[in-house]
Amino acid sequence: MGAACNICGGRRFGDTYGQAGSAFLRQGVRCLGCDSLERHRLLYERLERGGFLSRPLAVLHIAPEPCLVGIFRASWGRGYHPADRTPAQVPVQGVARLDLCTDAGRLGAARYDLVIHNHVLEHVDCDYRAVARALHAALKPGGWHIFSIPFMNGGFREAQGPLESHERTRRFGQADHMRIFSPDDLATTLGAALPLPPDYDATRGVAPERLVEIGIPEAAWRGFNNNALFMLEASEPAPSAGELPSPAPAQREKAPRRCRDVLFVSANGVGQGHLSRQLAIATRLKDYTAGFLTFSYSARIVREAGFAVHYLPHHAATGEDTRHWNARLANEIDLLLDARGSDALVYDVNFVFDGVIDVLRRRKDLRSIWIRRAMWPDHHADYLGAGIHFDTIVEPGDFAEAFDRGPTVAARQHVQRVAPVLLTQPHHRLGRDEARAALGLAPSATTLLLEISRPAGHALAGRRTAILDRLSRETELEIVELVSPLIEADATDPGPRHRRISLYPAYPYTAAFDMAITRAGYNVFHEAIAAALPTLFVPDEGRDMDLQINRARFAEENGLALCLPASGGAAETEDVVSRLLDDSVRKRLASNCRAFMELRGGFENGADAIARLVERAGDET
Repeated sequence: MGAACNICGGRRFGDTYGQAGSAFLRQGVRCLGCDSLERHRLLYERLERGGFLSRPLAVLHIAPEPCLVGIFRASWGRGYHPADRTPAQVPVQGVARLDLCTDAGRLGAARYDLVIHNHVLEHVDCDYRAVARALHAALKPGGWHIFSIPFMNGGFREAQGPLESHERTRRFGQADHMRIFSPDDLATTLGAALPLPPDYDATRGVAPERLVEIGIPEAAWRGFNNNALFMLEASEPAPSAGELPSPAPAQREKAPRRCRDVLFVSANGVGQGHLSRQLAIATRLKDYTAGFLTFSYSARIVREAGFAVHYLPHHAATGEDTRHWNARLANEIDLLLDARGSDALVYDVNFVFDGVIDVLRRRKDLRSIWIRRAMWPDHHADYLGAGIHFDTIVEPGDFAEAFDRGPTVAARQHVQRVAPVLLTQPHHRLGRDEARAALGLAPSATTLLLEISRPAGHALAGRRTAILDRLSRETELEIVELVSPLIEADATDPGPRHRRISLYPAYPYTAAFDMAITRAGYNVFHEAIAAALPTLFVPDEGRDMDLQINRARFAEENGLALCLPASGGAAETEDVVSRLLDDSVRKRLASNCRAFMELRGGFENGADAIARLVERAGDET
C-alpha cells in the first residue's frame, strides 16, 4: 500500500500549486483530499504524538492552513486563535486580522502555549528578526514556537523595496517573497533572533517508516529544507528539532466536558446551500462550540471553515434499506451528541428523517431547532407535520416572500421568523480591484459570472448551452464559470475567454464581476441583490427544488434582476441575455437593488438572530 495522509486519510497525491518558475514546485506531495503538504503532515504527527491535541491550550496559528484548522479548532476550542494579514483571502471562517509588522509587538508576553506559522517569515515586509522575537516572546514558559521557512542555497538574501515579480522569483524562489533563507548562514541570520538547533533530522522524533507512511519523502528528513519543522521551547535551552518531548503525566488534564455545544445536521447531496446556512450560524456563536453531521458530499467546506464534521452518506448513495439507514442515522447522532456533550441540535433539511425523530423523542433534554426555509413546492406539504418534534422552528427570511405560494405560508403560527441568512456579509466582500487580482482578471475587462449547472439538471444544461452560444458572439467579454468539484466537468474546450473555476465561498469575490447569470437558489439570490450585482436569474424548476421561479419573477417584476424561465425559447434567451449585456440595463438593475436594500435599512443577517436564539435557550436551561 502507498502513503496515506495522516490528516484526512487520503491516498492520492498530486503536484504542488505555485507560479511558473517557482523554485518550490514539487511532484506527488500534495494530498488531493485536504491539500496538505509534507510540513503539514509532519506538524500534525508531532502534535498528536506529543499529546498536544488532547489538552486545552492557548494557540496562535498564523496564516492558518485549511487542512489543519478544523482539527485545531476541535482540539483547542476557544483557545485556538487563527490569524492572518488578510483574513478575507483565507478560505476559512473566524480568522482574525494580524499584521505582523505592526501588531506582533502588541501580542504581549507569556500569552500562548503554542505559536505556529509555516512559510510566513519570508513574506513580512519589515524586520523579520523583530517579528520572530516578538512571536517567541508571546509564548508562556515551556511553550513551543513551531514553524517552517523556505531555503535556497547561496546565502541569505533580501529585498523589501520595489522589485519586478520575475526578479523576486529568480532571487527568492517566489514572486511574493521578501527574502530567502539559506542553510549556509542560518545561524547568523534567523539564528541571531531565535535559539535555532545546529542541525535537523526529522527521524529523531518520527521513525523513518512512519515518515514514509504519511507521504514525507526522504529528501525532507534531514538537513535544513523547505519542510523542516522547527520546534523551539520558550525559556529553555533550544532542543534539537526532532526532540519534542511528550507532556509530563502531571501536566495532563482531562478536557472539561463541553456542555455548551451544538450539533448541526443537514442534507444537500452535491449542493452547499444548507451547509452554508448552518455555517453562517455556527461562525456567529460566541459561547458555543459546534460540530456537524451531514449527508452532503461537500462536507469538506465545513472542515475548511474550522469545524469538526462527520459525513454520513444518504441511503440513496449506499443502497441501504431505509429502516436500517435511519437506525444508523439515529446511532450516529447519538454517538456525536455524547462525544461532544452537545445540549442542542440544529436541523436544516425540509424532510425530517425517522432517525432524527427517534433521537428527539428519546432525548427530552436536548434542545432542538428546525431551520425551515420557505418557498416549498406544494407536494412537500406533508413534511410540515414533523415540526411537532422540535422545540423551535425558525424560518429564514426571503426577499421574495410576497411571491411565496408554498405550504409553509399557512404554517407560521408558531414559527420564529428572522431576516435572510447569508454566510458572508455583503460589506465583507473584497473590493473590485482586490477581487480581480485574486482571481487573475484584467482590471479593465468586462466580466460575467456564470453558475447554472447541477447534476441531473438536463433543462438547465440546455439553457446553459443556449446562453453560451449567445455569449460567444461577445468578443470583449470574459466569462468565469463557477463549477462544483463534485460534478463531472464539461470536457469541451471553453475557449480563451471562458474560464472554469471551483471557489467556495465565491461571494467574497463577486465585486470582480460586471454581471452574473445564475440560478435563483436561496443563497445566490440574496447575495446578488444585496450586492447590487446585475443578474440574470435562470431558475432551477426541478420538481423537488424550492420555488426558484417565484424568486426570479419577484426580482424581475421589481426591477432587481432579469429572469429566463424554463419555458423561454431561443428568441427569449437571445433577448434577455442581450439586455443583460446592455450597460444601461445593468446600471438600472444595480441602482434598483441599492434602493431596495436602502428601503430595508441595509442587510440584516438572520444568522445573528439564530445564533443568539441558540445561546439564549442554553442560558435558560
